[in-house]
Amino acid sequence: MRKFYDGGFQPVMTRREAALILGIRESAAQEKIKEAHRRVMIANHPDAGGSDYLATKINEAKDLLLGQTRGSGSAF
Repeated sequence: MRKFYDGGFQPVMTRREAALILGIRESAAQEKIKEAHRRVMIANHPDAGGSDYLATKINEAKDLLLGQTRGSGSAF
């Protein structure tokens, strides 16, 4: 049985937290990061009843792991 992360979000996202959000290793290849982002985003997209906050955190995780940081952190 798969164990899920019990904690909340960190004030500033780390690579470890980003990898946990996407369900991949910190050292995952760029293609794996994009695949994981797509899979998690489809399940949590706001247009499909998901949360805007979670969608923001999922996008932040992808950007952090790909090295594409936007601003100084989450909008929330």
